[in-house]
Amino acid sequence: MSMGIMKSLKDNFDKNLNVDIALDFDHFNLRCQFRFDLEGITGILGHSGSGKTSLLRVIAGLNQDAKADVILNGRTLQNRNNFIKPEQRKIGFVFQDARLFPHLTVLGNLNYAFKRCKPNHLDLEEIIHLTQIDALLNRDVLKLSAGEKQRVAIARALLAEPELLLMDEPLSNLDNRARGNMVQLLRNIHQRLSLPILYVSHNIIEIQQLSDDVMVMENGRIIQHGHVHQVLNNLHERITSEISSPTSLTLTVKQHLVNFGLTQLDFIAPHNNQVKLFAPLMNASLGQALRCYILADDLSLSLVKPEASSIINCFCGTVTQLHRLSRNGMMVKVQVMDHTFTINTSRYAVELLRLAHGTEVYIQFQADAIRCF
Repeated sequence: MSMGIMKSLKDNFDKNLNVDIALDFDHFNLRCQFRFDLEGITGILGHSGSGKTSLLRVIAGLNQDAKADVILNGRTLQNRNNFIKPEQRKIGFVFQDARLFPHLTVLGNLNYAFKRCKPNHLDLEEIIHLTQIDALLNRDVLKLSAGEKQRVAIARALLAEPELLLMDEPLSNLDNRARGNMVQLLRNIHQRLSLPILYVSHNIIEIQQLSDDVMVMENGRIIQHGHVHQVLNNLHERITSEISSPTSLTLTVKQHLVNFGLTQLDFIAPHNNQVKLFAPLMNASLGQALRCYILADDLSLSLVKPEASSIINCFCGTVTQLHRLSRNGMMVKVQVMDHTFTINTSRYAVELLRLAHGTEVYIQFQADAIRCF
């Protein structure tokens, strides 16, 4: 059966996850209660020790001692009187360390999952191609790179044909280039299979590039939940005190200025107001929407509109929040129509410009400050 048919089969499910969890450790308590639709990739962000992995383990059935109600797509996996074993939950799990069978080749690992799932609705060859492991099939898994191991682990998880895929910091051992390639691969997998994913990471850029919705966890609790731009542009100050918050945007390709090595990007706000931005030349189609981010350290502020400046991106906004980051550092939130921008600056600059809530300012940044994977 083709992937298109697999996609239509999964579209028939009422995709939602209901969880009510209480799990106690010696120095940590997990308390989570939520319900949300599983239509895309949901990122789970938080510091180490915030409860992200524990939450996934309970959902997967790996913590049987948890007091939990877990209902996936209308099917009760766990409650006071019922406990479905992990292998019967139709949930895939990709761990940080891949956890492949060392005595089997790559193909052996894949066949193990493929043979355990009967009847098979997915085509083995298509999954191999989708995860880009065609050249690895006869390799010893112990001789694979970190990125290769994770692609094999993802393929093996997919061949079990889960209704939900859990991923626990799967890119943490990769370099930046490999991480970017894996982000694109995961996007393709989600688009081809319409497979809901819960994606755990403490890397805010991975979450921004992959997720549709984001949950933020702290001390075993969910403290924020919503659309990726809304959450990341308004991260709780306890999170941003340790994690540098980027400005998260979806921008549309307007035109390519090939002779200048630039791509013009637009974001459209209410009342059809347009802000034109310029980024380094991108390999993207006209009209394509790109998930982009701008680091807070790459933005600067001015009280007057710069004239004849080499900084080509500039627009007006209003200060909505000032938050002290350190002895000498400040975070400034600026509203531009319905978009929130985060700028890191010094306390001296804030005093010099006399910034306060409601101050009108101009945001400036170079083209190469706009980034996407």
